[in-house]
Amino acid sequence: MSTYDEVLTSVQHLSHDEQARLLETLRLLVYSPVEVQGTDEIISAEEIAASDTALQDYRAGRDSLWDRGTNRGISSQELKRKLFGGSFG
Repeated sequence: MSTYDEVLTSVQHLSHDEQARLLETLRLLVYSPVEVQGTDEIISAEEIAASDTALQDYRAGRDSLWDRGTNRGISSQELKRKLFGGSFG
């Protein structure tokens, strides 16, 4: 089995088009849909990627739901509006 460094060296010798094709294949492999154990729910690759991005943003202090002016997060009502649209009572 190849080591990471051997694979990386091989990939660096691929053409740009071949690298792009490999990247897309790896993206599909890494972000394939996941079935939630014990339910019928399937989480799409896009949802997994969005969740991962949101977590990285949160950890880096780029969380769009945090109001830096008041130094507090948004209300649960505002979060529901952002997530689901419309108004909630």
